[in-house]
Amino acid sequence: GIFVTYNPKLTIGMPVYNGELFIKKAIESILAQTFTDFELIISNNSSTDSTEEICQEFIDRDNRIQIHTQKKNIGIHRNFNFLLSKAKGEYFAWAAVDDYLDNDFMEKNLKILESDKSVVSSVGKIIPYGVDSLEIDSTLVDTSVFPKFLKNFIKSGRRRKMIDAGPVSGNMNYKIRTFFKITKSLGRWYGVHRTEQLKKCIIEKPFINVEVSVFLNLLRLGDFHEESSTTLYEFDEGISSRGIINMAKYSGHNLFETLFPFYPFTKWVIQNFGINTFFRNFDILFKMNLGGEFALLVDIFLKFYNKFNSNS
Repeated sequence: GIFVTYNPKLTIGMPVYNGELFIKKAIESILAQTFTDFELIISNNSSTDSTEEICQEFIDRDNRIQIHTQKKNIGIHRNFNFLLSKAKGEYFAWAAVDDYLDNDFMEKNLKILESDKSVVSSVGKIIPYGVDSLEIDSTLVDTSVFPKFLKNFIKSGRRRKMIDAGPVSGNMNYKIRTFFKITKSLGRWYGVHRTEQLKKCIIEKPFINVEVSVFLNLLRLGDFHEESSTTLYEFDEGISSRGIINMAKYSGHNLFETLFPFYPFTKWVIQNFGINTFFRNFDILFKMNLGGEFALLVDIFLKFYNKFNSNS
């Protein structure tokens, strides 16, 4: 007989490294979606915990799920790119292992993309959640260790940054400026996008804020929508909560780029969007670079503080 390969409408890509605390809830949240014509591709980045076994249980139950296990850890950024390269659906969404969604999240965002060809990316409202609302031992979550007097300040700052999924449209200069203003932690990354367009925007070599660069590329191809009637619940202790020095290490920064964490991103903006864009958004980029220096100082302080405390 004739063998027909089936292409789902939507590909959902879930990168994971040691996600045993979260992955069950994340997969269940995807399987509970009212929109069902999707494939879920999991890329296990050489986990050393029970991630693989948990995934296998789901795969045995649902033929929409497949897993790729990387023989060695290929880094966070390449793992995200790998998933997109495997996508067969007309639409694509990354799913974080520590986030979960309203049941109608995919359906509502897809409806927007289906009905408006000028929109290339649609995401729901973003609401942060913390370890307190999980039924797990919070000491198992890998995150930065802050002294008590800093912890709440840092945490509330991070939560404020996460709610940043507003709509972006207009002429290109206006779009770039609007996007810069609202983008603090880029929850939009976990929205629903047009696969073909997104594939054109990928950047191979990582640097801090490379996700923002990918979406600046995407803005050239269309507008961004916020579908505020559905929600993405984003964990507030993700990878970016582990300090800027760690982020620089994950991103392959050299010493200079570690000392000036947003230099590679700023350089990329100038190379790809011109010096005029840089000057038009100088205030925002200046603040971003200053913030990077502040984060670096906090990181260095914490390293000494925690060392001193463990010795005393």
